[in-house]
Amino acid sequence: MLGANAIRLYHLPPEWLLDLACDAHLRVMVDVPWDKHRCFLEDWSAQSEAVEKIRTASVTIARHPAVFAVSVANEIPRDVVRYSGHQRVASFLDTLLDTLKQGAPDCLATYTNYPSTEFLSPSNLDFYCANVYLDDDEVLGRYLDRLHHVAAHLPLVLGEIGFDSLRKGPAHQSDALARHVRRVYRHGLAGAFVFSFTDDWYTGGHQIEDWAFGVTDVARQDKPAALAIRSIWAEAPRIDERGLPKVSVVVCSYNGATTLDECLRSLLRLNYPDYEVILIDDGSTDDTLEIAARYPQVRTIHQENRGLSAARNEGARLAVGEIVAYTDSDCVADSEWLLHLVLAMREQGVDAIGGPNVPPPSDNWVAKCVAASPGGPSHVMLDDRNAEHVPGCNMAFLRERLLSLGGFDVRFRQAGDDVDICWRYLDAGLTIGYAASALVWHHRRARAMDFYRQQKGYGRAEAMLQFKHPGRYKLLGGLRWAGVIYGVGAIALPVYQPAVYHGRFGNGPFQLIYRRNDYSVWAYVTLFEWHAVALLLATLGLILWGTELGHGLLTGATVFWLASAVAVLRSTATAPLPAAARWWCRPLVALFHVGQPIVRAWHRTAFRLRHKRLQACALNYSSTKSAARRVSRYAFDICWESRNGIGRERLLDELVERARADAWNGNWDLEWSPHDIELLGNLWWDARITSATEDLGGGRRFTRIRGTLQGTVFGRVVTVILTLISTAAILANLKAGLITIAIVAPIVVGARVWAGSRVRRAVTGLICRAGVAAGLSLVPSGVADQVINHPTGPIIREGVVT
Repeated sequence: MLGANAIRLYHLPPEWLLDLACDAHLRVMVDVPWDKHRCFLEDWSAQSEAVEKIRTASVTIARHPAVFAVSVANEIPRDVVRYSGHQRVASFLDTLLDTLKQGAPDCLATYTNYPSTEFLSPSNLDFYCANVYLDDDEVLGRYLDRLHHVAAHLPLVLGEIGFDSLRKGPAHQSDALARHVRRVYRHGLAGAFVFSFTDDWYTGGHQIEDWAFGVTDVARQDKPAALAIRSIWAEAPRIDERGLPKVSVVVCSYNGATTLDECLRSLLRLNYPDYEVILIDDGSTDDTLEIAARYPQVRTIHQENRGLSAARNEGARLAVGEIVAYTDSDCVADSEWLLHLVLAMREQGVDAIGGPNVPPPSDNWVAKCVAASPGGPSHVMLDDRNAEHVPGCNMAFLRERLLSLGGFDVRFRQAGDDVDICWRYLDAGLTIGYAASALVWHHRRARAMDFYRQQKGYGRAEAMLQFKHPGRYKLLGGLRWAGVIYGVGAIALPVYQPAVYHGRFGNGPFQLIYRRNDYSVWAYVTLFEWHAVALLLATLGLILWGTELGHGLLTGATVFWLASAVAVLRSTATAPLPAAARWWCRPLVALFHVGQPIVRAWHRTAFRLRHKRLQACALNYSSTKSAARRVSRYAFDICWESRNGIGRERLLDELVERARADAWNGNWDLEWSPHDIELLGNLWWDARITSATEDLGGGRRFTRIRGTLQGTVFGRVVTVILTLISTAAILANLKAGLITIAIVAPIVVGARVWAGSRVRRAVTGLICRAGVAAGLSLVPSGVADQVINHPTGPIIREGVVT
């Protein structure tokens, strides 16, 4: 009558009713009633009764073809959950879900939550279901975006939405319900149940007379709400498509023939009114072009192998759409992907947007193990809607804005381009949104060695990103995300338990989860650096073999590695593998947990050590010896004068421009630091630039630029390691220790001094070029003291005292 395709029942229906539902092409979701409003975990008989009722439902109604899902409980009261502990309640719900699956493995299983217990998260759900009552549809939209994050990779269904026509009137009920149903489609939910069909409602054996949530009255006569939802359901799911812009979908492929066919096939079936598909073949040597030839509707461009970023830039250049959307050749797009991506982009008013990528169920078991291991691509959220990073396999940009920013950095040939472009967008004051319903299926690596090769590429990309964005990295080289990692990329990240807002006495109607971007101790004991320290302890212990100190050091190394083993076992035991996983899957996941951080960090560190060097052009500036005035062992000053009011601001702008032109790596936006600019030098030294300008009157200004050498983590670590090894050698054998120190110390000291002089000379040359370009007059170091001590003294023009 209303055009619905599913109904929800709160009791076990008789078989004849399910047969009628089948005849009417309706599917049924059934709630199993049991005594959930009591503190059931304090009563063993209540738990046994609940399990028995779920078992009965699994064999009596859950196998019926009309039943598509069973909810093992509906809205366990928040005070019961808090009293018993949400972990214990979630564990019991998992027991009920397992019981249902044992009797009816093909029936979908869920628990129907509500905002007051948002923090309650069973792990064995087939889809996430929640009852949500909000009057404002915009507020509902924002909360639906939030619920998508709570549901993670699971489909999201609203178990109840509705309005009481008794208090606000039938017109308000009709209008508000229509807006809510439209929101459900717009935000890409798997479905929603309107509460309820009729005002004739019983609960607890009593007729309910003080509310009227039904879309029909007690006599089953239609209210205006029934007409409204009938009209909307007839349109679904094609809603709000008017005025949508043309979109260019760009797929970049390099030897991706294995999955390219299904990728292109999915892109040609998108439910979007106006789009084109562009395939950029980046010099493939497999069957990519042959597969592309099967799809004449796709614009295929073949170019020599220039890397992923260059291919994406070529796609943006050729695009005719107002929006450029990117996905990868190993992805399969959902039919509504592009529609939800653009609708969310328009609604949120953002400059770029991304969406989730989920491993498809068709992947082989190795790929499923990869999906259950750390290191996968994921999104990083600043809040429920604004993203810090969206993966390259699912992102879209306003074309003109992307091109005006210079497109993707072609230095990133395999990975890291998506992180770089997102950070550049944020640095430019632009916004990145997130469309949780814009889904692509992303194949994970199907072989273990392919997974490790992927992590090798990620590690190299992270090193390149650190060169370009040093301020976004931690001391030991890890990325410093401002947001929180979500989705499958958050798997195996040992973070502290999220904070939950409960409200006073636990009475908050929306008890919201606040995830914390703080890693627990378990996050550190599997890092490459942790293993490096353990290896150092073991090395020192072997040098001091036979001594009490040596035994202690070996014991310490053993404790370090045992802690790593415990962390890996904890993560592996909770890895989200399917119930039917092969026996070797968890051991393979354990190997991935051990190897992934080591492989990724090793290649990140190796790339930094190989490529962190001064650019040759930075060392070719002549006549810089007289420019720098030595202040201390690590600091030097360069002084400038001007009569036309030019000072530090112009000089710093020129310095940044010259540094970028010379391919210096550095941090130019140190808004929270006491220095102006940080320049990356070589393995031993970086440099920090600080400036000050003195106004001397009449447009005359005196500018001081101070460069300070800053020791790198590499230099400090090498010094500490060599000191420890030399000390151990002395303790083990005095003669060998002295020989070691005599050989190693001069080499280390000489390397540090030589590297420091190179950085000082390069930075001096850079500052000198910037000052000349800014129109300032250099004050030679021999004259600088006179000017500093007598600021009204001579003016320096082009190095000549006048």
